[in-house]
Order: sequence, then structure tokens, then C-alpha cells
Amino acid sequence: MIQSVKVKNLSLSKDNVRKSSREAGIDALAASIATQGLLQNLIVTPLKKAGHFTVKAGGRRLRALQSLIEQGILPVDHVVPVLVLTDDDNSVEASLTENFQRVPMNPADESTAFNFLIQKGMTAEDVAKRQGVTTRFVEQRVRLAELAPSVFQALAAGEITLGVAQAYAVTSDIDRQARVFAQMSTSYYGDQPDNIRRAILNGTIKANDAKARFIGRDAYVAAGGRIEGDLFAAEGDENWIDVDLLEDLAGKKLEAAAAELAQAEGLAFVTPIAATHVPYDLERQLHEFHAPARPLSEAESARVEALSAENDQLVEQLEGGLTDGTAEADVANDRLDEIERELESIEKSRREIDPAVRAQIGTFVYIGGDGEARVHTRMFSEKPVVDPNAPPKVMGGANGDDAADDIDHGPSKLVDLWHRH
Repeated sequence: MIQSVKVKNLSLSKDNVRKSSREAGIDALAASIATQGLLQNLIVTPLKKAGHFTVKAGGRRLRALQSLIEQGILPVDHVVPVLVLTDDDNSVEASLTENFQRVPMNPADESTAFNFLIQKGMTAEDVAKRQGVTTRFVEQRVRLAELAPSVFQALAAGEITLGVAQAYAVTSDIDRQARVFAQMSTSYYGDQPDNIRRAILNGTIKANDAKARFIGRDAYVAAGGRIEGDLFAAEGDENWIDVDLLEDLAGKKLEAAAAELAQAEGLAFVTPIAATHVPYDLERQLHEFHAPARPLSEAESARVEALSAENDQLVEQLEGGLTDGTAEADVANDRLDEIERELESIEKSRREIDPAVRAQIGTFVYIGGDGEARVHTRMFSEKPVVDPNAPPKVMGGANGDDAADDIDHGPSKLVDLWHRH
């Protein structure tokens, strides 16, 4: 039964299944209710006190309404429609259904809706105010609505991510978007926003690109590299035009680093990868080698746990409220890189490899997101490794199976920790 109830007579039920992120987006929801009213009724059950109810579904709407009353935007005796459940046993199910069945809108649908309102004469500021979002959010969605049809349709169908769609939107030239999209659709790395932006911008590279940071502006210019500046661009946002030159410089510098590492460590090979990660296809062609490791000391264990907790907290922040490209997000990403390097150092210190074994194995070097040469965390060999110091295998068992040795060849917990982000 639907009836009208004063907000002050409503309280949140402990049966509400949404236990986390309860405060997320309350201000935006309140702004929406202030301009358009409450578009969806609350679900409640009666309390013993006459005229009072507990909210089983709609807790965020209740808090938004309470916030508007506290701010004086709504009167203290404001009335809202509620659906009263008489069977309290169904309250948890009702709360779960409402929260679980709610599906976020596809960015393409949002873009179409926002663009429709803009085309009807509303300003981005008006739309933002009425929808409880920022003006910039509206402008970004409208920009996506102007993508080349092939790109927009892929976003609507879920074939590309929002980040990929935004990469195509760096230019308003829909013909160029369509051409690059057709090329990237058959490319192995065609779903990476950085590669898309690079192709869209006529093959230029931003100064804050990992390879550009790896080479450095001075070395690039000294080699004859040209730079296209933008007086209105932020620092590090200039375009480096000679991509082939940059690729050549990065390849040679990484080859030198690989040769130096192989010689210093006595490795059979160190393969340079002029990219920000090592492709899985290259790894799977080799045999992964896991060196036996000594147990972590108490001090090392404590440090690993502390770094792991900090890593998880930073990842949660990046996946939550921090926006890519902001100073706070950059600081968090830099700290994640520092954590990874320290974990690598701890892992390396607890593993000693016999020189005869080391001469059979190798690894990769690549360019980290911070523009520094990075050594891959795992080791590989072209053929199964033969350890000349290993004890001979003992035949045993009814079927004559080899007895398992006591060396742990599985990946360590420590390796897992620094791969979480």
C-alpha cells in the first residue's frame, strides 16, 4: 500500500543490505531530488509507534532527503510517498532486490540523454544541476555523443570501454576517428587508450609518455627530435613529433641496459621490450623458473605485510574517488611503483641462484610507467633447467614414480603481493 509519510517519521532499517558506500553520491542525489523531486518511493515497514516507519529500501534517498531538510531546502514536515510492507519477513529480500537489480546506465545511453537535453536548449550547467553531477561530467558525455558512429556503436554494445571511447574523443574529426578505429580493431594492442591517442594525434607522443620520460627531452632534442608546443597545454602535454626517432632511441637504450644486466648477473639472456609490459605471448614460449627461496625474516615479513596493506589501500583509492590525471592520483601511482620496487628488492634478497643455473636462465627488461627501465620479476629459460648441484632423484613407490624433491617451485606469496595493482 502506498501512503504519504513525513520524512522525520522515517528511520533506516538494520535490514538494509547496502552496508558499504552508503554515503557515496549523497550530495548528487540530494541535488537531483531538490530539482526534480523524489522519483521513486521508499519501501518501509511500520514501527510500534503509530505513524512511524523503518526504511527497508531507499536508505540513500532517505539520507539525501534528511540532508535537504537540514540545509533548509525542504521544510521540516516534508512528506514523501512510501510503499508499506505488512510482512516484515520480506523486508530484507525487498532491499536486496532493489540494490541488486539496479544496473548502472551505459555511458553511451548517458551521452545520448545528455546530448538530447543540450539540443533542446539546456546548458551543460543546467543539466548538471538537475542531474546532480558536475558540468565537466556532462560536457564529457556530450563529447562522447559526437563520436564517429562506428566508435559510438561499439561503446553502446560494450565492445569497447569508456576509457577507449574517451581516447577517440581527443579529436573532433570523426573521419579520423573512424579510420583509426578500423585499424585498431585488428591490432593486438588496439584496445589500449594510450596507443589510440597516439594514432589519433597523427602519431605524436606526449612528453609524459613512458618512452618519452625514459629517453628524456634533452636527449630527444639532441638527436634531432622535433617538438610541437601548445601555449595553452599543461606542463608535459607538448607533442613529440618524431615517433620513429623516439622508438629507435628507446630501443637502443633498452638494449644497452639489457646487455649490461646480462653481463652483471651472469644470465643467459636479457630480452629488451620497448613497452610498458612484457607480452604474455613472449613469456609462454619459455619455461618459467622459480628459484628456491629462504624464509622471510620477522622484519621482512612485517615489512611485506605493511607494504601489502598500503598497496591495497592505494588501489582502493584509485578505483574509488581519485580521478586519473589529478595530482593525487599521480602521487598514489608513484607510491605504488615505489612499493613494487621495494617488494622486488626483498624478493631478490632471499633468493640465491647457483652460477651454473644462472647461466641457463634469463629475463626481460621493459619501460615502467614512471619512465625507468624495469627488470621483469620472473625468470625464464629456453629449455628446462638442469641444476648440477641438485641431489639425484630417488626412484620409489609401487609404480616406480620419482620421489618429489623438497624444493618449492611454486610462485611465492611475495610475488603475488606486488602484482595486485
